[in-house]
Amino acid sequence: MQPRWWPAVVSVLAIAALPGCTADDAAGRAAPGSVPATSTSAPPPSAMAPPPAPAPTEPVPVARDAGYADAVASFGEAQVQQAVTDHARIARIALADCHRWTTGRTDPALTGLLDPALLNRVEEELRRPPGSVPSLLSHLPDDDGNGHDLAAAVRTGCDGSGPLRYDTGGVPNAVHVDRSDGGPRLVQVASYAVTVTFGGTVVGAGQDWVLTSTPTASGWRLTDAAATAQVNWFPA
Repeated sequence: MQPRWWPAVVSVLAIAALPGCTADDAAGRAAPGSVPATSTSAPPPSAMAPPPAPAPTEPVPVARDAGYADAVASFGEAQVQQAVTDHARIARIALADCHRWTTGRTDPALTGLLDPALLNRVEEELRRPPGSVPSLLSHLPDDDGNGHDLAAAVRTGCDGSGPLRYDTGGVPNAVHVDRSDGGPRLVQVASYAVTVTFGGTVVGAGQDWVLTSTPTASGWRLTDAAATAQVNWFPA
């Protein structure tokens, strides 16, 4: 099964790499993977949480199209870049959620990045029976489709600090402004992938998202997230 990526709608002007990510990484493609069965078992408690994953420090590439121009006119270029940087950090946490997978508790960084109502929603989704597609956070599968029991492998450790890749399926990071419900909101359509190490097991995780953020007095807050399929686990 090929990874699922959003249809390409705009062209990318430039591709930049996040810390530790080469140009080849940024332009890379996620390898084929199978849709896993979702595990609802609680993660093993741990006395020590893994260190936080690094946040992007270099500009995240965004297609310079009409949607981008409208976003810059509405929020300013620096604010648009801050929003997509926050989205990249959220995507990394969701794909390599080592803190929650090893401690059973939501990564505390999300409380400063997500609107409280959305955080409550994504946590409630984790309590649903298997089969539904979570909008952001997800459980580790017992079978990732490639012969790995990740729900068990996490007991040997979890490291999600590898380079974050984006624009991985021919789908550029594209933004536009949504004015359909009150004040303007920034919407980003993007694909992300990251390598996650569970002890001696190294796998890749990829996902397509539509992420919506709203400006607040304390910065951007993610107010909505949507995915059309489960996380795509693939051989790293």
